[in-house]
Order: sequence, then structure tokens, then C-alpha cells
Amino acid sequence: MDRLNLFLARRYAQAYLDVYYTQLEPANIPAFQQACLFFKTHQPACFLMNLTLLDFNSKKKALLALVDRFALPASCYDLMALVVAHHRAPLLSLVFYQLTDLYQKRAGLMNFSIQSSAALDQEEKKYIEQFLEEQVRVKVYCSYELCPELIAGVRIFNEQYLWEYSVQAQLRALYTSVRR
Repeated sequence: MDRLNLFLARRYAQAYLDVYYTQLEPANIPAFQQACLFFKTHQPACFLMNLTLLDFNSKKKALLALVDRFALPASCYDLMALVVAHHRAPLLSLVFYQLTDLYQKRAGLMNFSIQSSAALDQEEKKYIEQFLEEQVRVKVYCSYELCPELIAGVRIFNEQYLWEYSVQAQLRALYTSVRR
């Protein structure tokens, strides 16, 4: 990753947060992550945004459509339009990545993905979130998904942590001990 691009993306994200932080909420994090993934996997779209032959009204329609598609805050249009106006559309993925990171740090949040073998009810989710907050000592924001290959149990992870309590983990540990 180019340090200059990372620096620029962080500056765009920081400037955006300086202006719009009070209008954001933790529920926006998944939308930021989806936008980041979209721009990362659709580099030709970023290339088209840099073309001077494409008029700004067409670019504006595309950016507004992305705001709607990912349920981004309306203010994200301003951020994307600024990046595009500066002919730095290929940075949009990095900008949203940095935006997610900076927002979570400023809000004192940590994002976790929770995979479970069966659907969790609200009480189980609350228990997991309390466990995480006790472990990491910050407010946690969790996204949940079903993962049948766990057989029975739960896996909790983010970029820094991993907790797994499942039959799959026990089988993996047994297999590792038998191989030694």
C-alpha cells in the first residue's frame, strides 16, 4: 500500500469527521464497510469517476445512487464528491476504510463479527456484547451472521481478537494434539 495514498485517504476521512462526526452513529459502520468493499472490488468505477470526459452531473447521479444503495449518511456524498473533484477517485476505498477506523477510535468503539451455528436471541447477543466489553474495555459494535460449519457454538473476532467456543474448535484442538 502506497504511504502517500494512505496518508491522503486518512486526511480526507479526518476532515470529514471533523465536520460531520456529530451526525454519525455506530449503525453507519456497516455502510462504510460496504462502501469500502464496493470501491475496492470495482476499481473500473473509480477510474470512470476520474475521467474528465464524463460530466459532473453523471458523476453526481452515480454518487447519489451509491449513497442510497449502501444507506450511507447523506453527508457521505460531500466526501465522495470532494475526492472525485480532486481526481482521486481510486482512493475512495481507502477513504472509507480510514473513515471506519477513525470513527471507531473517536467514538471509543470496537467492531466485532460474531458467527454462530444457530440464530442468537437478544439475550444471548446481550451476554456476548457484555463479555466483549469486559474483555476489551471499550464499547463494542457487533455484526452477526450464521455459520453452520461451526457445528455448535460461536466465533467472535475482529482484526485484533479471536474467541471461539465451538465443536469445530474442539475438534481442531484434538486433531492438533493427536498429530503431535
